[in-house]
Amino acid sequence: MSLIAINVLLDPDAATVERAQAVNARLREDYPDGFAFDANHAPHITILQRFVRTVDLEEVANAVAEVLRTEQSMKWETNATGYYDLAYKNLGLVGIVIEPTQDLRRLQQRIIDAIAPFAVEKGTGEAFAPRPDGGAISQPTVDYVNSFVGPRTGMNYHPHLTVGIGTRGFVDALKAEPFEAFTVRPVSVSLYQVGDYGVAQRKLHDLHRCADPLPSWNDSPAKQGILAFIAKVTEEGSPDFLPLEERIAVYDNDGTLWPENPMPFQAAFAIDELNRRILMEPELASDPMVQAALAGDYAKLLEGEHFDGLMRILALTHAGMTTDEFRDAVEAWFTSAKHPRYGRPYDELTYQPMQELLRHLRANGFKNFIVSGGGADFMRVWVERVYGIPPEQVVGSTARTAFELRDNGPILTKTLDYFVVNDKEGKPVGIHQFIGRRPAICCGNSDGDQAMLQYTTINNPRPSFGLIVHHTDNEREYAYDASTKSTGKLVEALKEAPKRGWLVVDMKQDWKTIFGPIRGNSCKCDVGSAS
Repeated sequence: MSLIAINVLLDPDAATVERAQAVNARLREDYPDGFAFDANHAPHITILQRFVRTVDLEEVANAVAEVLRTEQSMKWETNATGYYDLAYKNLGLVGIVIEPTQDLRRLQQRIIDAIAPFAVEKGTGEAFAPRPDGGAISQPTVDYVNSFVGPRTGMNYHPHLTVGIGTRGFVDALKAEPFEAFTVRPVSVSLYQVGDYGVAQRKLHDLHRCADPLPSWNDSPAKQGILAFIAKVTEEGSPDFLPLEERIAVYDNDGTLWPENPMPFQAAFAIDELNRRILMEPELASDPMVQAALAGDYAKLLEGEHFDGLMRILALTHAGMTTDEFRDAVEAWFTSAKHPRYGRPYDELTYQPMQELLRHLRANGFKNFIVSGGGADFMRVWVERVYGIPPEQVVGSTARTAFELRDNGPILTKTLDYFVVNDKEGKPVGIHQFIGRRPAICCGNSDGDQAMLQYTTINNPRPSFGLIVHHTDNEREYAYDASTKSTGKLVEALKEAPKRGWLVVDMKQDWKTIFGPIRGNSCKCDVGSAS
């Protein structure tokens, strides 16, 4: 079983790093064989060191990242108060003492709990990053990680910033010098492989999202407005405080959480499904809308108040399948189909900034609901995996489902009957019928979302917030409002936004990046970033 020695650590601010480097330079003058701060030795404040299974490394990173999404990093500010050292033969490993706080200890315990399923109690020097000189990892370094939990956690947690190695006499003299305390402000959290003497030698993951709940948003009025609203409604004692049961957020899906060009993703699924089914059901070809779909005449499909042709295709391709068959067909399509422009699976093309907003609201006690014109059954297949939203929190277009008890058990079959389009004025109605509570936050991108924006914000006795995603970035995504080749026309809601105080998010100006990382890429940097 391959193990790796990891360090979950705080990256200190530039002023703290500068002080650490100054002390490190003095120690290097005294003991040149000690380490310098370089690519193999990053200044840091350890939160937790543990041995974990190498195969679980990605899961460990995800577990820590999930903890960080619910933490407020601005509370981790603390003070440096002096020097300490660990004696080893005639040397001393020197560090700057960091004052422990209740917030830091809570953070450490939460990370310990998150990593526990992947932790291994005992490891050896083979789990550490190799020494640059090829030498063996010192036994005290191995022992330190082996015994970290317990002796160095909880009330025994004494955070510090290791700054170098010096001879015994020099270290004693250094510790005797007056020490001017200073403020330490962590700027991020990272995951490293530990090197000899406990150095942070090889960065494995950058978990910097903890420092900023919306890192893919530029620091613009849009981002500031979002964070300000969330802060005022979640701070106890605030006149705008919302109890948990009132923290309801609703989102359109197509064009708000992922693209709707060159056509809504469900329409792409339906056309692929149509091409498959027409081989077995050639009579479908007599339908004018089927003919338009097969000819690529998307303008014809989008005619009518509710895109009547498109809805006809969705009904034809979905009806007659059991709900299990439909689920399997959707999952299979997501596995194989790719977007024609980006060449990536459709479920990788969610908007990273909106994913961050979903997570930040969830971390602050909000319940997120999808309220979309898309098919409810289609979305319920994947929303929990893609957005972290359970299927019961999806309000979408529906048709009657028929129950039947067969020899192999009960089944539900999709039909064409009583097809209800959850769009425009239907969205507030759907919210009332299926959620039963007026939202506090509403996010959309088109005139199809105007009614639910109005329902959320106009004469709402409780604090409310409306947001419109304006597609303005033709280079990284698509640019459209009044004129669109797909769904998502935005005219009337955009005009009404200033009057109602709805926040209009300019995709080109407000988003650093559009999409998240490519699946399977261990790099935490995002793709589709603005230069």
